[in-house]
Amino acid sequence: MIFKKIDKKYYKFGSYILFFIYIILLMNVLFFSDYYGRTQIIDEYTYNIIPFKEIRRFIVYRQNMTFLYWVTNLFGNILAFVPLGFYLPILSKYYKSFVKVVVCSFVVSLLIELLQLHFRVGIFDVDDMILNTLGGAIGYILYYVAAKVYTKCKKIKGDTYG
Repeated sequence: MIFKKIDKKYYKFGSYILFFIYIILLMNVLFFSDYYGRTQIIDEYTYNIIPFKEIRRFIVYRQNMTFLYWVTNLFGNILAFVPLGFYLPILSKYYKSFVKVVVCSFVVSLLIELLQLHFRVGIFDVDDMILNTLGGAIGYILYYVAAKVYTKCKKIKGDTYG
């Protein structure tokens, strides 16, 4: 029994470490990456406040873009927030709810977009918020499925700690 509690502590500690690394990497990509043009000084700032405008543009004009550019812009925003949706319910009992994770993903995305607007880094884009929030939702669904599979495996093994 004592080993099971120790294992749980290491699991939680490891989850915090991985989440911290994720946040550092995310901030680097969102605010400091040369690859995404984050260090360029922008004289005239552009923004998109029309939902699905850029998503639609990327779908309609995909043949005019490189595959990497297309995938990065559409799926990069989703993938960037999957870990957030996955780790929130692991790290806090408060986020065991799908709705709370989705709301948190939206709020974090909004804060990031507002910071990008304020510091003129990247582009304020409502479509990024939509895709980021979707990524958080997918992350929560992956967490939920993994938790159910883990619980079923414990029951099959007859292991009742948890």
